[in-house]
Amino acid sequence: MKKIIIVLLIFQFTLITAEAQWFTQQSGTTNALYDIKFINKNTGWCCGDGGYIIKTTNGGVNWIRQGFGVTFEPLFGIHPVDSNIVYAVGFYRTLIKTTNGGTSWFSRDSGTIGDGTYISVFFINENTGWIGNFGSPDYGVKKTTDGGLTLKLHSTGSAEDLYFKDSLNGIGVMGAALVLKTTNGGVNWSYRQLAGSGDFYRVSFIDDNTGYTASTRAVYKTTNFGIIWDSVGRVTPLDIDVTSIEFCNENTGWAGTQYKMYKTINGGANWFIQNTTLDGVVYSLWAFNDSLVWGCGNGGRIWHTLRGGDTITGINYISSIVPEDFILNQNFPNPFNNQTKISFEIKKRDNYKLEIFNILGEKIEEVFNNNLNPGKYETLYNADNLSSGIYIYKLTTEANSLSKKFILIK
Repeated sequence: MKKIIIVLLIFQFTLITAEAQWFTQQSGTTNALYDIKFINKNTGWCCGDGGYIIKTTNGGVNWIRQGFGVTFEPLFGIHPVDSNIVYAVGFYRTLIKTTNGGTSWFSRDSGTIGDGTYISVFFINENTGWIGNFGSPDYGVKKTTDGGLTLKLHSTGSAEDLYFKDSLNGIGVMGAALVLKTTNGGVNWSYRQLAGSGDFYRVSFIDDNTGYTASTRAVYKTTNFGIIWDSVGRVTPLDIDVTSIEFCNENTGWAGTQYKMYKTINGGANWFIQNTTLDGVVYSLWAFNDSLVWGCGNGGRIWHTLRGGDTITGINYISSIVPEDFILNQNFPNPFNNQTKISFEIKKRDNYKLEIFNILGEKIEEVFNNNLNPGKYETLYNADNLSSGIYIYKLTTEANSLSKKFILIK
C-alpha cells in the first residue's frame, strides 16, 4: 500500500509540473508571507506574519518552520548572507539573526508601538548591512557594521527594498516613485523621483550595473547602477500596484501584482499573464535562472515554477539540468504501434519545432512549435493518422537541426 501511495504521489507531482505554469508549495501557514530569498537553487528562507520563518534545503519540496518564539511580530524582510548567517526584520523595529542556518535565532533589536517598522534588509557580509525603517522617530535607512549590535540612522527616506553591490554603492526604492542612491556606504543618500506618482516596492539587479524597478506607471531600467533610469514598458494597463519584480537576465523577468503574475521575455517592453489561476498578492520573487523561480504572498502562498512559468502543451519537462549539447534521442519504443515517446535535451533557450516527414521528405505534421528553456523534455507522439512505414522526426531551431527515423507498424 505504501508503494502504491508513493507512486501515485510521484505521478500527481509529474502531472502538476508538466501541465501547470506555477504550482504551490506547502508553507504550513495561511498568514501572509512577505519575503523569500535563496542562496542557491536548494536552500532558501521565507518570512511573514506572526514572526513566521520557514526554510527549505530541497528547493521547496519541504518547508520547515524556524525561529519559533523569537518574535511574534510580522517580518517583512529576510536576507541570507550565506548558509549560516541570516537576518530578518519586521514590525516594532524587530531585527533577528541566526548564525547556524536557522536552527536558533536571537534578537538584535526590538521596540514597541511608535518605534517604527523595519521593512527591508540587505547585508554584504556578517557584519555590514542596511535596514529600511518606516515610521517615526527614526524614519530612514539605518546601517550596522557589527552585525546589528548597533544601528546608526543616515537617511531620511525609508527604503521599501535595498540592494548593495559593495560596501559603498547601494540603491533603495520607496513610495512616490523615489529611488535612493549612495556612494559612501549609506552615510549620504541622493534622491530621484522617476515619475509623478506610483510606489516602488522592489528592486532587482542582475549584475553590478543593470537593475529594474516598477510601479503602476512603468517599469524602469538602469544600466549604470542608478545614474540613469529609463522607462522600458508597463506591466499592466490596470491601475494596480506592482508589488514585486525579479529579473534573471536583461530579457527575462517576472512581476507580481495585487492579483496576478506577469512575465517579460523582451526586457520589460511587453508583459503577459503567467497563470490565470494564480490569484493573490505576490509580495516577493526570487529567480535562480530563467526556469527556477519562487514567489510568496498572501494566504501563506509559496508559488514555484520549474520552467519559467511557460505553458507547453503536450511536452513534459523532465529535468532542469542543462546538457552539454543539443540532443535528440531515439524514440521509444521503436518500432511502435500508434504511440511512441520522443525525448530531447537543449542547452539554451530558443524556439524549437518538432516535425514529422515521410521517407520522401514530405512534411506530414508539426508536433509542436514552442519557446523552451534549457533542460530535458519528453513528448508522447500519437501516430493514429499514419499508415505503416518509415518516417523521419526532426527537431529544429534557426541555427540547429537534428533528425532520426522511426518505424511504425500497424
